[in-house]
Amino acid sequence: MAIKGNEINQTPPKYLKATGRSMWSRLMPLIGDQLEESDRALVESYCFNYQLLRESYSNILENDIQYALYKVIMTPTGEVIDPHHFEGYKSNPACKVLSDATTKLDMLGRQLGLSPQSRAELAKLPKPNDKQETMADLLNGGDSIGF
Repeated sequence: MAIKGNEINQTPPKYLKATGRSMWSRLMPLIGDQLEESDRALVESYCFNYQLLRESYSNILENDIQYALYKVIMTPTGEVIDPHHFEGYKSNPACKVLSDATTKLDMLGRQLGLSPQSRAELAKLPKPNDKQETMADLLNGGDSIGF
């Protein structure tokens, strides 16, 4: 739980594009009360990587996973022999960006408690209670002996 007065700001950073800002707006109601201002960089990074994931996926939809690579074959004197010599395929760089963003989202999501496993681990943490046992209580089994 965030310490009163040290809560993370609910307003998304201005540098995030619409996709990242939308993720911020969906994420903060879910986890905002558990975070402090010092956790802001994690949330920003999560939203930014989500933005990268969506942009790279859009690029892949538009330009495909790979593209054909052609080379102009010329003689030493500059005469063109083959203007479209097929060299093979090259991977769309957006595929690497998509993969990296997915990996980072997974890691950041676990740190923010967004995965089922991380939520289960957070649930195992002791809950703060009103009555804290003193060392005397622990050593004496709850019997207070006045010394």
